[in-house]
Amino acid sequence: MTKLGDVKTISLTVKGLDCAACAEKIEKVLMRHEGVKGITVYLGAEKADVQFDPFLIKEKLIIDAINSLGYKVLTEKEEALQKNFLKGERTFDLLRIGFVFLLIVLSLTGITKRLSPIDIFSIIAIVVGGYPLIKHAYIDLREKAITANVFMALGVVAATVIGEFRSAAIIAFFMLISEFIDSFTMEKSRKAIKDLIDMAPKTARVKIGDTEVEIPVEEVKKGDIVVVKPGEKIPVEGVIISGRGSVNQATITGESIPVEKKEGDIVYAATINQLGVLFIKVTHTGQDTTYARIIKLVEEAESSKAPVQRVADKFAAYFTPAILAISVLTFLITWKITNAIAVIVVACPCTVAIATPLAVVASMGKAAKRGIIIKGGRYLEALAKVDTIVMDKTGTVTMGDPVVTNIKGFAEHDDKEIISYAAGVERYSEHPLAKAIIKKASEMGVAVPEPEQYKVIPGMGIQAVVNDKTIIVGSREMLRDKNIILSEGIEKYIIEKEEEGKTALLLSHDSILCGVICVADIIREESIEAIASLKRLGFDDPIMLTGDNPRTANAIASSLGIKNVMAQLLPEDKLEAIKNLESSGRKVLMVGDGINDAPALARAYVGIAMGAVGSDAAIEASDVALMRDEWKQIPEAVMIGRKTFNIIKQNLAVGIIFNLVGIALASTGILSPAMAAVAHVMPDVLVFLNSLRLLK
Repeated sequence: MTKLGDVKTISLTVKGLDCAACAEKIEKVLMRHEGVKGITVYLGAEKADVQFDPFLIKEKLIIDAINSLGYKVLTEKEEALQKNFLKGERTFDLLRIGFVFLLIVLSLTGITKRLSPIDIFSIIAIVVGGYPLIKHAYIDLREKAITANVFMALGVVAATVIGEFRSAAIIAFFMLISEFIDSFTMEKSRKAIKDLIDMAPKTARVKIGDTEVEIPVEEVKKGDIVVVKPGEKIPVEGVIISGRGSVNQATITGESIPVEKKEGDIVYAATINQLGVLFIKVTHTGQDTTYARIIKLVEEAESSKAPVQRVADKFAAYFTPAILAISVLTFLITWKITNAIAVIVVACPCTVAIATPLAVVASMGKAAKRGIIIKGGRYLEALAKVDTIVMDKTGTVTMGDPVVTNIKGFAEHDDKEIISYAAGVERYSEHPLAKAIIKKASEMGVAVPEPEQYKVIPGMGIQAVVNDKTIIVGSREMLRDKNIILSEGIEKYIIEKEEEGKTALLLSHDSILCGVICVADIIREESIEAIASLKRLGFDDPIMLTGDNPRTANAIASSLGIKNVMAQLLPEDKLEAIKNLESSGRKVLMVGDGINDAPALARAYVGIAMGAVGSDAAIEASDVALMRDEWKQIPEAVMIGRKTFNIIKQNLAVGIIFNLVGIALASTGILSPAMAAVAHVMPDVLVFLNSLRLLK
């Protein structure tokens, strides 16, 4: 039973959303209704999420309000058939355009003069072609909005009133073409997002006892056992409990090379099992799967405006009243109503309005299919503007999976004793170096003792009591703080290993140095080429941040071609480094793994988290999340941002220049109303063709 104050959210599929103005219109109208708490319109996904109090307003009233604006909220049945619905709608639009064109041709032949003194074919063309335009104009005027629909309808009506039937018919015809191009263009740019949504499986084969039952994926519950055969999509996220397979994870990572999966491995919804039969225990279903979260991120992201959209919004805010004023002024100066009509007809605010969202929707959908999740239009634009790249070392330029390379004992301590003490101290640590020591102990068959009085000194090391001995594992700075002296020979050995790119961990017990463990992280092979690519893109001086000592850090940086290194940094120091760079006027692109560098990622102009698949923390911390652990995606993301921003600027320039030149020609009588209608369509076509470059 609902009560006052309850908030419910519904997700509606809305057909007819072609530009940002459509989204704003729906938001404006719905927020007038008592009980509506919030609304987000996703232009790319053609969806609207509405939060409302069901005690104050019913779902049907919300749907009716949207439908009354000329849009169409699809029912579940209609949504399932929406591909056929769209195809039928497109066919009808083309037939209407063709019919109006035929009527205009018949009018131009002069055949009507022999049949009737009235140009009957033009009048029919006005009715058939002008009806949708006048209908939308009426809705906009009812909502006190002066839009392009109002301009065009005014042009058609004015031309009809003064007896320019053929001009009115031509205006209506080209408005139909303009509307078709706008709709078709947005549909094309949405394709990548639609493809993502369509890839989600609709059914799952669940094992119940000794039988397998196929059920809708919405009915699968956590803990169920799902069976996936070769060639089938995996419908859920879970852990393989039996079987081996080869899984294509392109829907998640953008990488089509199959990944071998075995018992104990995680598999993701919407990926494809190419070989073998898999028995999967469900851990996540529905909206909780990684794939569903990716789709949600993309939908939310494309609803976020890029800053450049403000240019279009400001232009539109002044453009509408300016056009009306220029039209009136043109008539007062020339006393030619056709000139005034031509001014109204040639004006094309929609071209400017769709210039940005068209490019943003296309780019973010394409990027998502390649495993690059950009969390908003503003970050897409920011990628085009970054001038400095900063990267964390561990887990970013390196694999983040270090291994023990050397063990050196002192004071009669052997390797097994050293690794046993170190593993005991590091037993409950989540640090990558600790995991390397635990792994080495396992390989050597050494028992890991239980630590007591466990104490972590951030950025320095760990102290604990193991087998009644006080053990320290950490940096030489930590040992010096404990007044443990290092001999010249030990210092020389440590320096030698650090210059090889290794991290030296010193171990002491009861204030006596007893050993050194050297750990090395493997540099990602592709990071060398990717950093070279970034330099070619203009990032001449990349910066590497690390908690390692300067010698180890410089050795790794040198192999990557990086000259600028900031070493021995705590997480808060990395944050401070980003602040200092940005305070000096730089726009920083920070690359990390989203774990210990989350504050720095969040603070940077753009934060990119690598290998974010399955990691909510990494996705949350970043502005751009890479689903693969591959460096080549970083220059790719930058290039997508730059290409998109350039195309947005070109689209805006086309829209603004065509409007200004067209208005000048129309006001002086060079463009007739019919020619103005042709000119009105031209920038739409150019913006469409230009934006198609983003889909290649």
